[in-house]
Amino acid sequence: MESLSFRNIIDLLVNPSILIVLSGCILIAIQSAAIGTLTVLRKQSLTGDAIAHAVLPGLCIAFLISGEKSSISLFLGAALAGWFGLYTIQWLHTHTKIKQDAATGIVLSVFFGVGILLLTFIQQSGNGQQSGLDMFLLGKASGMLLDDIIPLLCTCSFTLLGIVLLRKELTMLIFDREFARFIGLPVELLQVILQIMLIASIVTGITATGAILIGSLLIIPYAIASFWKRDLQAIFLIAVSSAILASFFGIVLTILFPHIPTGATIVLVLSLLFCVSALFAPQRGIVSRIIVQKKHHHQTIEDNILKYAYHHVEQSNGLSLPQYAHIPLDFLKGHVPDCGRYNARLMKQGFAIKPQKPETMCISKEGLLRGIKITRLHRLWEAYLIHAAKFDIDHIHDDAESIEHILTPELETKLQALLGDPSIDPHGEHIPPSFIH
Repeated sequence: MESLSFRNIIDLLVNPSILIVLSGCILIAIQSAAIGTLTVLRKQSLTGDAIAHAVLPGLCIAFLISGEKSSISLFLGAALAGWFGLYTIQWLHTHTKIKQDAATGIVLSVFFGVGILLLTFIQQSGNGQQSGLDMFLLGKASGMLLDDIIPLLCTCSFTLLGIVLLRKELTMLIFDREFARFIGLPVELLQVILQIMLIASIVTGITATGAILIGSLLIIPYAIASFWKRDLQAIFLIAVSSAILASFFGIVLTILFPHIPTGATIVLVLSLLFCVSALFAPQRGIVSRIIVQKKHHHQTIEDNILKYAYHHVEQSNGLSLPQYAHIPLDFLKGHVPDCGRYNARLMKQGFAIKPQKPETMCISKEGLLRGIKITRLHRLWEAYLIHAAKFDIDHIHDDAESIEHILTPELETKLQALLGDPSIDPHGEHIPPSFIH
């Protein structure tokens, strides 16, 4: 492969033939990500994949009838086959005991098998017009022409316009279908519009990715967006943007490596974006969740150290708090075995100071106050489990240990009001008040 500079790549991208391919792939990415997001939200993520496989026999039958690769006849045959496949899924689910996912799998495999059989028959028939018909199976984005852009532009515009104009109605249909029907929305008509959008997007999109991979463009963009946001509008924007980004870099990679298929490369780039999102997305990414879990683990141990430090002071001084307290390490290790590793972390937060006595941990007054708060939450929760939830007293300690670190001030106030501001917990121990000086 000859090395290409950044300027060479830009020059190639603005080449008319490559610009057509890039435009077509971006249009496919936009319409697939948009309608795919709605499909996944309706919990019908495999329906689009089933329709994509179902259109193959329609393409072959249309070719056998017309005898040529007329775009209109092929698209019409594909659309009718896709609609029939969707109807078959719904009929099997409604009129038999077969569940939705099983019906989808049946239609996907049977229709695709029939399509492969017809495609093989056409290829062995000797018809000179059949050359290139297999691109609907595997896709051939690099072979797109200007005539292929027109139907893509129409279906993409129709899909986006329909989603924008029917935004509220479609949102209601997706998240609460029964309520949408109750308030008088035309649920059946909205479902038909969604189905037309989905079938149109698939039929025009398989020219690039093929029937096998078009399902990836319907599902993966939403999966990427779901790691970053929960707001529906933000999910749409991220899903469409990620699909466009994958299309652009997929085209760039096929420029650098001319012998690799464009459609498959776009899907691989999209999969890479999914992996990056799954790992590094803030809050919902795997790495972020591991960091949060590790932080919570450290905080739990620190809270336990301070709680048992207060227990030691409570046994010695009652409610009177010293400016600092030397807590024997043997006492703390009996409750928190690895407490010695956290002395530096507690000192950094001002909860501990450098100990003046050997084999002790010196807890500051701020640390003891934190220990009082955890103790109060623990004992309040134990009182709630006994008096309100009717737990057995032998089973409340471990539950209180788990939840004491995450109880919010609002929940603390509600517990206090519900229990009548108790002063003694079920074990007969004093429940500290909210503020102790």
